[in-house]
Order: sequence, then C-alpha cells, then structure tokens
Amino acid sequence: MDHAAVLIVVLQLCGTNVEGEFVDSTVKLTEKVKLECIYPKKAMIMQTSWMKLNVTHRENIAVLHPIYGIHIEDKYSGRIYFENASREDKSLSFTKSTLEDVGLYFCSIVTYPDGIWEKVIEIIQTDAFEISVNETNPVFAKPGRNVALTCTYKAGDSVQQVMWERIKADRVDTIVLCNPSGKQSFGSDFEERTLVDCSDQANSMIVIQNFTGSDFATYRCVATGRNTTYVKTYTVAATWDHRWFIVYIAGGISAAVLLLVFPLIFCITTAYHKKKKRKRITEDLSKAVYSTQTLPANSYGRCNFHVTQNTERRGEETSLGWAEEVYVNWKNVSHKPKERPLVSS
Repeated sequence: MDHAAVLIVVLQLCGTNVEGEFVDSTVKLTEKVKLECIYPKKAMIMQTSWMKLNVTHRENIAVLHPIYGIHIEDKYSGRIYFENASREDKSLSFTKSTLEDVGLYFCSIVTYPDGIWEKVIEIIQTDAFEISVNETNPVFAKPGRNVALTCTYKAGDSVQQVMWERIKADRVDTIVLCNPSGKQSFGSDFEERTLVDCSDQANSMIVIQNFTGSDFATYRCVATGRNTTYVKTYTVAATWDHRWFIVYIAGGISAAVLLLVFPLIFCITTAYHKKKKRKRITEDLSKAVYSTQTLPANSYGRCNFHVTQNTERRGEETSLGWAEEVYVNWKNVSHKPKERPLVSS
C-alpha cells in the first residue's frame, strides 16, 4: 500500500479532513492561549485526552485520568497546564505560544455511559483572525432564561448554508451550521441547549436555553446564498431586574444620606464643645475680676477674706492668694523736722 492510500485510511479512521473539518471554536494565537473544553453533560468521565492534528495522525499532548492523574508529553512539558481541572472543566492553557502551535486540537472525553464526547478547536494566526461586525442589534436577557435570535434574508434567493456563531474578543464559537439538505451540525458547547429552525427559505431562528454569564457576547448569523451573503448581528447584554434596581437605588440614597449626616453631627458636636469651653473660660475670668475688685482698701491688719466658692474652685482661688492672711509692717517715721543748732555770732 502506497503512502497516499495510507493517508486516506488514516484520515478516514480519525474521521478528520483538514480542509472540511467541522470546527467548534476558532481561537486567536496570542502569547497565552486557552483552549476551553467544558463537558456539558452529567455522565461519569473516565478519561480526557488532548491531541493535535498532524499531517498523518493525531499527536498526543496530554491525558487526564481521575485516578492516575495528569500526563503531559515531553514536547509540551512546561508549556501547557490545566488551570482548573475540575470534574467538568478540562480546558488546556498554553504559555509562550509560538507559530508551531497553530493548528487543529481535539479535546476527547470518554464517559460512561454516554461514550465519547469531542470538541475541535483551531488556533489560527492573529492576521487571519478577522471579525467584521458592522451593525449590531441590542438584545437584553437575564441569566437562566431563554434567548431567541432571528436571521431574515431575501425570500426566493436559494440559501446554501446558514451559520450561527458566538463572537468574543479572542475566539469565535460555532453554534450551529445548517446545510441545504437539512442537516444540522451543532457546536459541542451548544448541542444540548440550542433549538434551531432552518427550514424556512426566508429566515432562520435559534433559541439558546439556560443563558449563562459566558453567553453575554455578540452573535452573528451568516446566510450564504447563490448570489450573495446575508449577515445579521446581535449583541446580547444583561438586563436589570426592576426589583433589584429599586434595592440598589434605595441603598445608594441611604448611603448618601449617611455620608451627609455623619459630618453634620460631627460639626455640631464639635461646635457645641467649643462653645461650652469658651463659656467656662469666660465665667472663670469674670469671677477672677470680681474677686479682685472686692478686696479691702487698707493693706494692714489681718485680711481674712475668704471666698465662698464651691470646693471645686478652692484650689484655683488659693493659687490667686485671696484666701491667705496678709501682714504689712510699717516703720514709725516722724514727720517733725529736725532742729538745727544755733550758731553764735
């Protein structure tokens, strides 16, 4: 068997066609790349394998086993890791990505009793990652609800293919691909929770059930006709619940009132204490002046001037000296002029 025949057999066994492989997600090549792989069902996961498509085969990258742990091939050791290897999340992250990392990757999960679940992710160069979103139609939704999107195109124009996509900054996820034969190919992240109607030749509609936080993004419908292509884009954003909106408004008003009341109370209290202190000082000064003015006029003899103030102010009054006994000693000085001696002539 020649090499061409071997290549055909290998591609058939792998179920892979490099040109026509259905891709669940397209990721832009950056220095740090994350390939998201989250199992959407509740079956028991027996083993997870990450592989990359080479020309003739799928190259093993890493294996996760619930008992034996994680095995990473030597070629990728130190360059890939599992950020959050929980029961459902088997996402693979790259550090210091290079052009050699461009290509198709397969996240293959073996489960019991559902069998094998697989997701195909393609890493492409930054120049090839082009997202053209000209005009978007706003749609508001709540988490946990269903969101319906409709794509309308020209009636009578034979539509060959309709594709719905979820667009984010660093990747594009395929929701569903409708072929003219009526076959629907779902993206692995949407197969279990998306309803699609592509039977009408004038429009297509999808319903995404159980909308989650990661679903708030831009959605694009591309309908390829025989002569032209129709594009419809939606931007789905979270809407406010009016009950929570009222709670937030009331909380904001209460916080604003408290911010105003506390400084006002502080200023009033401070002014009151200052006023009280000034009043006390003024009273003390007035009492001191009054005591000075009521002292006796003579300065001799015993001055038993006792202030009848309360006991709390006695210490201060004693320091002023009004309650102490004062003695003044005066010398007896005669005012009679001295007699001068007579001088005989």
